[in-house]
Amino acid sequence: MTAIQSGAGEESAQIMATRTGKLRQSRSIFRLAFLFLVAVATSVNALEMGGLIEFGTSELSLLWDSLDDHLWLSAMPPASADRRRQFGTRSARPPIRVVHYMGTNFGMTGVETFILQLAAAQKRAGLVPSIVMDLENRAEVQTIGEDLGIAVRNLPVRGEIESRLPRKLGTAILRTRRVQALTQILRDTDVLHIQAVGISCLDGFVAAALSRTKALIVTHHSTMSWFASRRDLLSDVTFWIEKRMASRVAMPYASAAKELIEEGIPAQRTIVVPFCVDETLFSGVAPLPASGELTLVMAARMYPGKGQPELLTALSKLHPRYPGVRALLVGDGPTRGEVEAEIDRRGLRNVVTSLGRLTHRDMPALMREAHVVVLPSYMSGEMFPICLIEGMALGLPAIATRYSGIPEIVEHGETGILVEPRDADALANAIERFLTHPAFYSAMRQKALARFRSHFASGAVANAYLEYYQQALNAGTEA
Repeated sequence: MTAIQSGAGEESAQIMATRTGKLRQSRSIFRLAFLFLVAVATSVNALEMGGLIEFGTSELSLLWDSLDDHLWLSAMPPASADRRRQFGTRSARPPIRVVHYMGTNFGMTGVETFILQLAAAQKRAGLVPSIVMDLENRAEVQTIGEDLGIAVRNLPVRGEIESRLPRKLGTAILRTRRVQALTQILRDTDVLHIQAVGISCLDGFVAAALSRTKALIVTHHSTMSWFASRRDLLSDVTFWIEKRMASRVAMPYASAAKELIEEGIPAQRTIVVPFCVDETLFSGVAPLPASGELTLVMAARMYPGKGQPELLTALSKLHPRYPGVRALLVGDGPTRGEVEAEIDRRGLRNVVTSLGRLTHRDMPALMREAHVVVLPSYMSGEMFPICLIEGMALGLPAIATRYSGIPEIVEHGETGILVEPRDADALANAIERFLTHPAFYSAMRQKALARFRSHFASGAVANAYLEYYQQALNAGTEA
């Protein structure tokens, strides 16, 4: 054996030892998370049902061994290992394969819209994005994904066995099935991008550990302060794992990112990347209003705190003096009946058109019929509303509230007007200012469009995430 061969063999042994150590660490993380899930699933129910459910040590070990053998063996020889080594060189670099994973399901919201628009921009940039989520009540994600040529995979759902078991035990078994499915998907993936509402997606972190995913990025879609009252043991364990596994953790604006640091995410791994809108879908510029006319568009779920009642109050004050004011309401939800009743009570049926829920593909054409985008929200959990960015993409100035991350989108007096939450009089004054100062309105249009292109266009945001993906992949190669 030559000295070179001997040195190569020693180096190979060192690399193998390093990889074995990482595998053991990943396996330990999965075992910890699995045992925690089963413990949570059984302990409370066993007490509540008087010991009817007895999930003893032997049964637990048997279930663990079954899952461990299947999941671990399938994850041992990752197909993308050779691909990852190539990220250390500039030549012949393969396209980065990204899985966007969302483990929660609240129906079709702005989170799903953001994921689709980011994935579309990544595909145009030469990446290979895909989406994994539970598609119940949001089949639109799959439809749009197919139109864009983006793979969308459904997560396992609660089946007959899980439904017949006590709720927490059934949930634990469902989570292990999701880990199994996601682990298989991640074998041929370079980056797992977790889209987390609150502190969530424990199964995503476990699957990343099993598959040895080199780059793990987390984007949070709610602030830590909002989620504080909802934290429990499961979310605390999940966040503990996130702090140790995530390559980068993102928030869409600076003060939200500061909360992450205060909660223990290292500052060097905390990033600020705004949400985005697809500039190829929301293209063109809405027409200028005729003198004395102004059409407002409010695209928001009808939910307590979104601000539809305040907008209706403002319109009832303005319409007698400005008969050319109109409003388009887009959205559905639990308060829609109240909103419709308020439209009738105030005699605004000829002023306000309530369109219900529209698909995301229908929104650009509708917004081009408007002149101003409005969102007087004070809803608990509001963060960084995509609808305001959609309006800006078409040159619509905004009227919105000083609330949550909204002031990071709308620059008061530059790209729109900010008012205090629940202040219908201030809302009416803002609308009136656009009606009576056309030069002010025109200047705002130009600035709104410019701000969108420089800050919120999906191409720019995709490029920002690409840089963080490459940093994480190169760091994983060097480790």
